[in-house]
Amino acid sequence: MADSKSGSMSWIELVVAKSSKNRVFNFTNISLVALGSILLIISAKIKVDLYPVPMTLQPLAVLMIGMLYGRSLATSTIGLYIFQGAIGFPVFAYGGGLLYLFGPTGGFILGFLVAGLVLGRLADRGWGRNILTSLICMLIGLVIIYSFGILQLSVIKGFEYALIKGFYPFLIGDLYKLLIAGLLVPFIWRLVK
Repeated sequence: MADSKSGSMSWIELVVAKSSKNRVFNFTNISLVALGSILLIISAKIKVDLYPVPMTLQPLAVLMIGMLYGRSLATSTIGLYIFQGAIGFPVFAYGGGLLYLFGPTGGFILGFLVAGLVLGRLADRGWGRNILTSLICMLIGLVIIYSFGILQLSVIKGFEYALIKGFYPFLIGDLYKLLIAGLLVPFIWRLVK
């Protein structure tokens, strides 16, 4: 049964389907969402302090979660992370709280959710299984994250400021993250076969 639907299943769903014949994976899904949320929290805390937007490992974590978890689990995972921060847990790079989402980095955080949704959908369609489509997905994800982040930062500080402080310093590092994620995802998919 897993083989006939494998084209529309995320990597993580395929792993679970191969390891168990039971179609109800509630505990597994909850565990994966919690684990992904913890990964996002850790990636937020590994940072280079730049003002007003810190350089973190979150884009790499979001890209990997989107491409390995699929649409449903990726949006649940990133949504849980944002919810934790919105209610005040210090999960973001510099703390938490609802007002944090309206600050200079809030657009990037919202971009994580949209990127997870889009990349998860592409992963469900099998785009993570070869290097070229995986790299294209990673580029799409970064464009989404930057679009939301720069838009919000532009509203707060102006477009030129948003480019200087929210885009240019991160471009090279995030391209490396894109390459790492784009090369790792097809390799991880091959482990399931």
